[in-house]
Amino acid sequence: MSVKNELTVLEQLRDVVDEILNPGSQTVPVLVDFPSVDKMPASQVVFMLPDYAEYESLATVNDRAEFRVTMWILCKRAPKADLATAVYGLYNTVYEELRQNTDLNGFVDFCEVRSADFYPSVEMNENVQGIEVSLAVQYTKDWL
Repeated sequence: MSVKNELTVLEQLRDVVDEILNPGSQTVPVLVDFPSVDKMPASQVVFMLPDYAEYESLATVNDRAEFRVTMWILCKRAPKADLATAVYGLYNTVYEELRQNTDLNGFVDFCEVRSADFYPSVEMNENVQGIEVSLAVQYTKDWL
């Protein structure tokens, strides 16, 4: 049995998103890191970081948890007219697959996209566009 906590859930989410976007060889890096245009190792990158968690006591060894994760999908190095298409192409691929794989390959109880905000400019650079996605992951957190 795998221990489930914020770190293992975040790693599973990262791995699932990586599988979605890179079914063969890796072309879109999926990083657990703060989003930065300067740190982008490719023209299309997904960054994710934990946001917050809420807990409800279940038993003496675990809690019901809702873990919020923010994911940023950033695209650059393309004609401005193509950036929104690229960003929404990645976002819709991730969204549609997460709707089909709500348990992240059996690791959590439920994962859903709660909101998505489009940014026509990132870090005041009109040549970089992105989407900030809020995800909610429900699972049983083991604490012993």
